[in-house]
Parts: sequence; structure tokens; C-alpha cells
Amino acid sequence: MYGAKIVRAASLRSAEKAIRVIDVSEDCVRIMRTKAFFRLIRLKNVRNAVANILKQEMLSSGGDAAVSRWTVDCSHPKTDVLLMGTAKQLERVIVKMRMQSQRLPPEKKKEYLMLSSEIRAVLKKELG
Repeated sequence: MYGAKIVRAASLRSAEKAIRVIDVSEDCVRIMRTKAFFRLIRLKNVRNAVANILKQEMLSSGGDAAVSRWTVDCSHPKTDVLLMGTAKQLERVIVKMRMQSQRLPPEKKKEYLMLSSEIRAVLKKELG
């Protein structure tokens, strides 16, 4: 009746194309493209405290993050993290991590800034 189907966007360009097919304005394409582009980003050896903050920030931005089951009780010092979200949600988390870093001691500030820079670099490579 309505022709419902899954539309996959493997790249930002394909997300833009799928949005344009609906006959929206170019302003709408620009605004919506990062909302239609979902990505998984894996981080390795993240301190548990930072992994928990990343998870909280992803959740508050509408995404999620998978962390090791040992992260909550800190029985292992570090965990890998799988961030799951749209480009827009990931960008929001990058901004939040940079803002939070400003109130931290130098060592932890550096950690937050390096982490957010790596996430941004990977995302930028995808977005072009």
C-alpha cells in the first residue's frame, strides 16, 4: 500500500541522495544528512571512567556505546568501546568531551582531547 522498504546509506553521499529523492530543499539535505548517516566507531584501551562517560554522553545524545561487562566494577583497568550513532550524535559527543576536558587536570584533559580528536578524525574521513 505505501511501499515501505529499508533504505541503506553506506556513505554520506548515499544518505544525501536518499533524502533528495523525497524532493526536499537543499537546506534540508544539509541539515538532515548527518542524521541519516549511522556509524560504529571502535576505540581501544579506554580507561573505564572515560568509557562510562562516553556511554553516558552517547545515551544522552540519542546513541549508545558498548563497553566491557567489567567496566562497571572496574575489575579490568581498561575496555574497548563501540560507539553507535549518527554523525550528528557523534559530533555532539565530541563537543561534550572537549567541553568537559576544560575542567580536568592536565593529564586527564589531554586524554579527553586526544580521544575526541581521534573520533573526529575518523568521522571526518567518512564525511569527506
